[in-house]
Amino acid sequence: MADMMGLVAGWGFQSSAVQQSFASCWSQALQTLSAAELRPGPWAHALLETRAQTPAWAEFAAWAAEQTPDAELLRCKETDIQLVTTPTASARVQQRFGCGSVSEALSLIGVETFMQQGLCAPEYVADALPVPPNIQFVLPRVVSSDRQATLAIACVTGFAPASPSFETGVIS
Repeated sequence: MADMMGLVAGWGFQSSAVQQSFASCWSQALQTLSAAELRPGPWAHALLETRAQTPAWAEFAAWAAEQTPDAELLRCKETDIQLVTTPTASARVQQRFGCGSVSEALSLIGVETFMQQGLCAPEYVADALPVPPNIQFVLPRVVSSDRQATLAIACVTGFAPASPSFETGVIS
């Protein structure tokens, strides 16, 4: 099994999304992680804070409390995701949010937040490496079966820390 890594799940969703919407995306994610033999370390869920006023927020919170009770919740502003380049793009989302995919943008912003907090790639933060680690998608955007939620997962890979206490030098 691969080394443990911090993963950020970026979630985009309609206000009408329900627990099954999130479960549908999560099921796809777990299949991908299993097939890739990845062992997640600390998890975080990144969501737009503007979604807190929707009925779907409570649905997400209930789902997350059951499925990932130890995951950190990162609330992001809509301005945080504007102009973030994503591998997939929706014209509607581009017009509304200024990025191609809310879930992909949130997962990227979430990984950057994790790095700043030292929760993933702590050697990069502690040693102030001149070249940042790569952020990559473990799971590009997937869509729930009811089309009410999207999920993308990103992580940090391919950095060589200066710290001798880090054994492998690479998170993959």
